[in-house]
Amino acid sequence: MTTATPAWQSFNTQQVRDLAWALASPPLLAPVRSRTSSGKSVRWITQAWSETALDVSLDWLHALDRHPAPLLTALSGRDARLGRYFENLLAFWLSWPANPLYRLVGQGLAIRSNSLTLGELDFLVEDRRSGKLQHWEVAVKFYLGVHPDGDYRHWVGPALKDRLDLKVSHLLHQQLALPSTSEGAALLRQLGLPMPEPVCLLKGRLFYPHEADRAVWAPHAASAEHLCGWWMSQADFLHRYQSGQLRWITLPKAHWLTTIDSRVLISDPLGASALVESFVEYTDNRAIAVIGLDPDHNEVTRGFITPTGWPKDIA
Repeated sequence: MTTATPAWQSFNTQQVRDLAWALASPPLLAPVRSRTSSGKSVRWITQAWSETALDVSLDWLHALDRHPAPLLTALSGRDARLGRYFENLLAFWLSWPANPLYRLVGQGLAIRSNSLTLGELDFLVEDRRSGKLQHWEVAVKFYLGVHPDGDYRHWVGPALKDRLDLKVSHLLHQQLALPSTSEGAALLRQLGLPMPEPVCLLKGRLFYPHEADRAVWAPHAASAEHLCGWWMSQADFLHRYQSGQLRWITLPKAHWLTTIDSRVLISDPLGASALVESFVEYTDNRAIAVIGLDPDHNEVTRGFITPTGWPKDIA
């Protein structure tokens, strides 16, 4: 069965594709009920939200694709780390004067206690349809599943420095709870703003062990539409692909959002054996992001290759 090309791939400029991805890609999770540590009910961005955000922005995105200078200028010189890049893409969309959904009220507002910074509010936005103020915390994450029980603890980052349970807890009980602290409430009063509705926007991709049953492995409350990939050991990768026709490249983080095709040249693709041999430069216990390309330099498959025995020393 042929998979439909995602809507964000229709744009020619990578940054516009990434912006469209930030809007249109499905969320990782779709929890029914969750609350901040202060007891406020959290709204999670849904698949329907993503579809609406893209629909109302299509003409603007196509115009931006023809003349991308405003977006490129807005991103120039900014923090290029993937999480910050994702935030800056959303900030550009929220700052769009004709945005029919939202008006940006504030970004990166620091909550301080004396000289100590307790945290920052990613975004304060006004919902143009309801007129209500919202506090958004946003994140883009890529996790590999290491045990099939749905527990968030068993979804880990490629370098084992991050876990889905820790991220969700931080979003709910620290970041989204900031406005309800005495310091956060004081800042809102100073700005003449009401207490906002907490909103969580969590996107990215989940990587399953090769040939795993996703219905069994998926984390609890995973979005039905979430983006997927695979992970496998070096030995399993070579067993599967060593004699195949696909060519491979290691995928830099800057390209983890959208699909690679002939418009994007990162490095010369290698055969499976040569790719694994190139991993000698990695001396830590890290999973390596890779993509397989067809002869026309279009991405066919995406995943992570892990060292022998990975994961090690997982908490």
